[in-house]
Amino acid sequence: MPSRRAWLLAALASAACRNPSDKFEILPMTLGEWRRVAVENVPAEEHPQEIKRMGLKRARRAIYQGPVRATATVYELGAPAVAFELVQKWRPQPRKIVFHQDRYFAVLESDQERVADLNRLAQQIEGVLKQ
Repeated sequence: MPSRRAWLLAALASAACRNPSDKFEILPMTLGEWRRVAVENVPAEEHPQEIKRMGLKRARRAIYQGPVRATATVYELGAPAVAFELVQKWRPQPRKIVFHQDRYFAVLESDQERVADLNRLAQQIEGVLKQ
């Protein structure tokens, strides 16, 4: 029967093999007055081509319920300059806003025309991404 030391070493070895970025949820359960009602990894076939070409590492999507129901999609890229470039290339669309924070590019969208609410949610997400 394995000793406690053997079990401890096995657990440490297992933890060392995990990807550190998996420990950090970029779209948390609560953000101020918003509550996450769904979250998922964005399937590769749904990634925009331009973002794929720019070195996409991962993408997460969540639906938040609060003053307005909103979908937040956050793309993790290789460098902050890439995220900035995507914001610069973005063409405004109704009920959608984009922003970047460090190496993250985010798209927030809602079925309602309430830009002030989307901006407040964006500030909450930016705060999380700064950590």
